[in-house]
Amino acid sequence: MTSMEQTTTKYTIVSPEGVRIKGLQAGDIIGLHSLLKREGCTDSENLFSDEQKAVALDDVQIHLAKANKTDIKASTDFLLCIYKNKIFLAEAKFRIDKIKNISKGDIDNKLSGSRDLIEDEEFHINPTLYLLFSSAKLTPPHINELKRIFLSSPKYKFMTAVEFYNLFEHE
Repeated sequence: MTSMEQTTTKYTIVSPEGVRIKGLQAGDIIGLHSLLKREGCTDSENLFSDEQKAVALDDVQIHLAKANKTDIKASTDFLLCIYKNKIFLAEAKFRIDKIKNISKGDIDNKLSGSRDLIEDEEFHINPTLYLLFSSAKLTPPHINELKRIFLSSPKYKFMTAVEFYNLFEHE
């Protein structure tokens, strides 16, 4: 196996059912295609199926706020469970008008809020946060702007829905 082949390891999405997440209700587990569509991803770039499940963390935060009579806390848009007890967090930015309107502080608050929801020590949270954009918004100048905003930190990956889809195995 060449070094190039080693870096193309594909992840396997598994059901998030059974993962202990504060405030999780059965209806918060949604098909990935529907979830991305709800977040503004166009059908032409949304290659996921609803067989692949994710946790809609915004929905979880709404339940918790209602139950605790508090304000809704920030969280990333969704959580994926990956084979061998890994969790990926992703933020959909398909509706963003201007890249410069993205705030690293806001994204970091969402990341922190998402991590606080996970009560399952058996799962390892991947340190990378995936920020998903439409292909029209992820041009080289926009990528350079994102790198500037996020101080070129490897903790953040900027990609299209298609590039995100290609991280995973599909049948």
